[in-house]
Amino acid sequence: MKRILPLLCMMMLAAGILSAQDSDQNGDVETEPQDQYEYKMNGTGDQFIKIALMGSIPLNFGDQLYTGGAAELGYYRFLNSWFATGGSIMFAYNTTLGSNIFTYVPITVGFMFQPSVWKLEFPITLGVGAAFENYLSNRYFPGLILKPEAGIFYRLTESWSLGAEASFIYMPQWYVEHPEYNDYGLFVTAKLCARYHF
Repeated sequence: MKRILPLLCMMMLAAGILSAQDSDQNGDVETEPQDQYEYKMNGTGDQFIKIALMGSIPLNFGDQLYTGGAAELGYYRFLNSWFATGGSIMFAYNTTLGSNIFTYVPITVGFMFQPSVWKLEFPITLGVGAAFENYLSNRYFPGLILKPEAGIFYRLTESWSLGAEASFIYMPQWYVEHPEYNDYGLFVTAKLCARYHF
């Protein structure tokens, strides 16, 4: 009996210590902060480079200027998951009635709003800048350019997206000394684009 009583006391003490450790461990698990990560396609500081090939359709030249082509290189950086700023440079040409070529090189800075759903992105951009314009021996610089555009892109991978965009281009020519020569050009472009995200 003398041996059983200390043995029972030791077993009860050991059982109490073990149950206290279990409850402490369970309590620690419940109070540990849970890390939650929400995936966003674009975040602050994300960037992309865009390359595009397009057709350039003149709107207000009648039959004197025909459909041409253009290539564009752009860069944008996201301020948050919705908005980005950046710019682009484009080289475009249109042939004329007399088989001559009108060329223009717009350089724009832009502000982009881009909502996204699933793997689809919908950029809406407004660009403003200057254009180098050239026709035969006539050169015009700096020509103002306004370029609103909208598109749809599909994110193939984390680094690449493919899509299409359409833009409207307004390019006025203003002459201070000869205002009778003031004119403006209106163009619509349809683009096939690839973007590299990093």
